[in-house]
Amino acid sequence: MGKRFLRYRIGMSALTLTPEAITALVSDRNELSLRVVPGAKVEKAAIENGALKIWLRSAPEDGKANKAVLAILAKLLGISVSQLEITHGQTARDKRVRVLG
Repeated sequence: MGKRFLRYRIGMSALTLTPEAITALVSDRNELSLRVVPGAKVEKAAIENGALKIWLRSAPEDGKANKAVLAILAKLLGISVSQLEITHGQTARDKRVRVLG
């Protein structure tokens, strides 16, 4: 698994993670499945194995990580945070976010 991620980091630049690439992962029900890694050293996002993965500095306490996920996702998509809603996985690493707009 580590080697696959290393190839991804070397082969892809940050510019390839476009709003269109993320929007392509949105389901027919306007939901986006993602994996969250809280407590990371660096905040970043990548499409890994066909899913969006977001690394956060925030700890998973008192909803801080959820707020950070929505803020990063809104920035990546170029929309406001109010257009995003976590529908599943409030306390889990695997989440589903509905895009309202």
